[in-house]
Amino acid sequence: MSNVVSTDNAVSNLSGVWFKVTDLEISSGQGSWVTTTTGERYLDFIAGIAVNSTGHAHPKVVEAIAEQAARGIHLQVNTFTHDLLQPLAKKLAELSPEGIDTFFYANSGAEITEAAVKLAKQATGRPNTIVFHGSFHGRTHMAMAMTTSKTIYRAGHSPLPSGVHVAPFPDVHAQDI
Repeated sequence: MSNVVSTDNAVSNLSGVWFKVTDLEISSGQGSWVTTTTGERYLDFIAGIAVNSTGHAHPKVVEAIAEQAARGIHLQVNTFTHDLLQPLAKKLAELSPEGIDTFFYANSGAEITEAAVKLAKQATGRPNTIVFHGSFHGRTHMAMAMTTSKTIYRAGHSPLPSGVHVAPFPDVHAQDI
């Protein structure tokens, strides 16, 4: 069975799993602006879905990336120790509420979500997870079981991990019944 997706009479080898807000083809980004391959400029109100708050190609971020790339690209914490790990953990401890002083570095939001579920189960001894209706937690199997924002994210992947219970998102404007 082929997974090739057809788009606008063109064949793409890209998976159709991603929801697309726009079909704009971007060639570059600078600050809050993106430029398409046809030269049109657009103000980018998303800028990395909450992970890229500095905008596109911020000079300090570009410099930091170049400096790190020159030192090493993939210095995974479970493989190597290097001189940037502890200073970052120390800074995070200074910025975190009292009692939070130990940190886990990971590759993705879904990996952190799964780690949080494991930590909560270990700390509480409780087997279940409660999520809010309309939430998005990721595309790994456990994160997908907790994602309720769109049914397509979960379609065709059953059975999903059990013990996930969906609650309505609290609505401060709802009338008492």
